[in-house]
Amino acid sequence: MKVRMTAMLAALALAACGGGGGTGGAVPAGPGNASMSIGMVDGQLQMSGDTITAVTLGIDKVEVVGNGSAPATVTSYTTPNLVNLLSLTSPSSPLTFTGTIPAGTYSQIRLLLDTATTTITYTDSGGASHTVPLSVPSATGPASGLGSGSGADGGDGPGTAGVKVNVDLSAQAGNAYGFLLDFNAGQSIVLTGSGTFKMKPVIVATATTLAGSLSGKVTNASGAAVQAAEVEALQGTTVVNAGLTDASGAFSINALPAGSYTLEILNAYTTAGGQAGTATGCTITAPATTCATSVNVAGSFTVTGGQTTAVGTLKD
Repeated sequence: MKVRMTAMLAALALAACGGGGGTGGAVPAGPGNASMSIGMVDGQLQMSGDTITAVTLGIDKVEVVGNGSAPATVTSYTTPNLVNLLSLTSPSSPLTFTGTIPAGTYSQIRLLLDTATTTITYTDSGGASHTVPLSVPSATGPASGLGSGSGADGGDGPGTAGVKVNVDLSAQAGNAYGFLLDFNAGQSIVLTGSGTFKMKPVIVATATTLAGSLSGKVTNASGAAVQAAEVEALQGTTVVNAGLTDASGAFSINALPAGSYTLEILNAYTTAGGQAGTATGCTITAPATTCATSVNVAGSFTVTGGQTTAVGTLKD
């Protein structure tokens, strides 16, 4: 059985001025601040039927949450900062939130969202564009699997929602720390039976010094693009993160800790948020009438922190 995991190695430090710093260990006594940088990226979003053109988050505040202490604000906005997740596809240039936080131990990164401006925009089969609410139900998110360290809460009052991911950070005064978040809209957005959209957050957090990515393309035996396949990056039987192929067959898997991975292509799957997905264009080999549910990719692929590893064209 495959196991899905998130927030792997989620808090190795970015040492300031060559200093020590790191996770775990005692927090230094006395006052002092640490620098914090949180980058955010997103992969492809492919859903059956309507074409999704924007997933907009109205971000009020980005904070880190301590164990038994008040949250520490990294960045806040007087009016919601509107961010289209589908524009954040380059891991080399993430949207970045920076600030200072008190030295201490923190267990979550939390984005406070304005629910009135958190929306999804889609084009229907007739070519008309619609922008509708994207609800963020409290306490959602899968109980286990990819994204199991992420979820939602009721926010800080009416009209807000909190989206969070577990980390393990012991911030030492005078040091700098960084994380890369893969918001992974492809795993998070669910279209309900009533035609409304919900976000069940599936966020992977990795220390910036370790975070790298894999990119490539999936085609069928004839060389045509395979769309809406899920490509999983595994270490052993553990799925660390996954991405979806777009209309050209391209995919990226972001926020992967440095190391070696095997890849698997899924043509029929359920995302971590609970949305059923089916690839189109995959190879059908007689006497079968449908393509294989999954295809293991030969070989292993090495991820290096701060770099994107191109895996080339994969055959589905």
